[in-house]
Amino acid sequence: MEQGAARADLGRMRLAGDVEGLCRVLRSGEFPMARQAAALLGDIGGPTAADALLDCLERPDSYPRYLHLRALASLGKLRERRAVPLLLRLLHDGRLENHGQEEAVFRALAAIGGPEVVSELIGRLAEPRPSKLVVDAVAALRPPEAVPALLAALWTLLPGDEVHAVRALGAMRDPRTGAALLFLVASEGTSAELRRAAVRALTELPEESWPPPAGWTPEIMLRRALRDPDAATARPAAELLSRTKTGRDELRGHLRDASPGRRAPYRAPSCSGVTVCALIQDRPELFGEAHDYRDVPALVKLLDEANPTLRRAAASALGAVGGTAAGGALLAALGDERIGEAVARAMTRLPEPPVQELFALLSGGGDAAQRGCVARALGLLGCTEAAPALLAALDDTGTPGLRTAAVDALAALRHRPAAERLAALAGDEEQPGTLRARAVRALGLIGARESLPVVLAAVRDPSEPVRLQAVRALGEFPVTETAGAAEAAEALGVVAALDVNLDVARAAVEALGRVGAPAGPVLVSLARPLRGDVADELIAALTHCPGAEAVAGLCQLTGAILPEDAHVAVAEALGVRRAPESAGPLAALLADDRRYSSRDAAVRALAELGTEEADEYVLAYCRRTGHDGEAQRAALTVIADRQEIEYAQASGRLQSPPCP
Repeated sequence: MEQGAARADLGRMRLAGDVEGLCRVLRSGEFPMARQAAALLGDIGGPTAADALLDCLERPDSYPRYLHLRALASLGKLRERRAVPLLLRLLHDGRLENHGQEEAVFRALAAIGGPEVVSELIGRLAEPRPSKLVVDAVAALRPPEAVPALLAALWTLLPGDEVHAVRALGAMRDPRTGAALLFLVASEGTSAELRRAAVRALTELPEESWPPPAGWTPEIMLRRALRDPDAATARPAAELLSRTKTGRDELRGHLRDASPGRRAPYRAPSCSGVTVCALIQDRPELFGEAHDYRDVPALVKLLDEANPTLRRAAASALGAVGGTAAGGALLAALGDERIGEAVARAMTRLPEPPVQELFALLSGGGDAAQRGCVARALGLLGCTEAAPALLAALDDTGTPGLRTAAVDALAALRHRPAAERLAALAGDEEQPGTLRARAVRALGLIGARESLPVVLAAVRDPSEPVRLQAVRALGEFPVTETAGAAEAAEALGVVAALDVNLDVARAAVEALGRVGAPAGPVLVSLARPLRGDVADELIAALTHCPGAEAVAGLCQLTGAILPEDAHVAVAEALGVRRAPESAGPLAALLADDRRYSSRDAAVRALAELGTEEADEYVLAYCRRTGHDGEAQRAALTVIADRQEIEYAQASGRLQSPPCP
């Protein structure tokens, strides 16, 4: 049999489930077909396949050495218990020649498991410096009896592999690991990376077993992590503290210690105050006047803090916990421009927002900065009664901040009667570009059909901010099923192809993706010739655009000069579409000059198409490159499963699924 023919038979044997034929190829020992047959037998499974794979280990001298690793992996995938004694013998006899062989053995043992495997791993954890492979196997199996040995091994892995060991402890999800993890979190000598890993491992513990026995108050041991400037460490620590009353009191203490009245060494860093405020915003049911009378006053004090980030966080937390005092404090903080938007958003979460007080301030009771924040708050609160006052504010040329805020508020209200006034403002070239851009954005949100010509004209405006908001507005405009859709898509296509500002061009492509099916032809035109700096946005737009034109555009991109990850995205999108006409373009991605990731994505996508042509492309690719690659085997498995279902349906053994 010629080598090419043998390879061809392997693919068809896999699709037919021909275990006997694959076993014969395996026993032939012919490289590389025997290795590929071993991999395919692991995908099919069954007693006959397992017997043939076990024979490779039981009679190692009768098979080439390269077959052993492949048989090990397949037996692990099959979770074949009969392989355990043979695998342990390989470890004890010292016949493993390199790290790769040792890794294959431990992976197979971790996949199979069982008492003998656990006993072996526990014994190896007691070595002077256990292998990371042993630690990984224990983490995969998570046997409770291995926890003491893993804890002991943690200290032998310091320094160097301690983060690896800590992650393994987290995978165990055993409360007995809590004390050691808390010690690492609290220790002054712990590195930032190790502390972060230890906190994350603690979050893996079952919530019902928190706090773990630690010999000291666990909540105190989390203080150092809570004060960490890295949110990836501080936020999980705060969530752990929120699980108990003692922990929540610890959080309240940090909130008070971050206030302006505290002095060193009792002053908590601003970052911990921000962390606690963020937690309160997300978990308001654990805080507030119903739980502790000190929560709202502590947050109110933070509004006087010098750090604007902390003030914004405190305002957001106040809006979450609510209460009369919270509303008054937020109202007083509206004059602070640096936190005004956060305060306005916080007011929307209050159970009883101070709407009447906001009306009074907007009508002239406050300064310009405060009135601007008030306008945003009324818009976010959906107070349509404020629309006349907001329209009047558009004429206040002496306070540009207030005018911008009024435009944003009218946009938030989706106030249709304001469209004419906003359109005039957007088209007035005498007005500041920022104000005009916000007016165009508001027109897009309001979506009045009569405003469409103004927005279309704005995409050609000399001001880049105006053009940027115009293309975004067209993406939001309700023109998908109207005559205006084609006009909007054409205008966006011109911007995407020719605008010198990259942000504007990319926003135009993204907007085309939201226009829907009418944008399909325009997106296809952008694919030839392709503007490379908008390729990612074009692929995303074509992926979500319905219709045959979008599929045609994706097919064109398979032949374009693109980065590797872009070709992967195109192949994945075509696999989801499952359009039969994409078989040829996807097959072009399987050429030898393509990167492996592109070819892997293409062969998987071809398997999803479900056509005879696509299946033949997959088989041809496997003949050329082999059948033991992960992508090739996954594609063959998809085709085999589909064909089995089709055969069962044709023979009456399986009913066809009902039509939706």
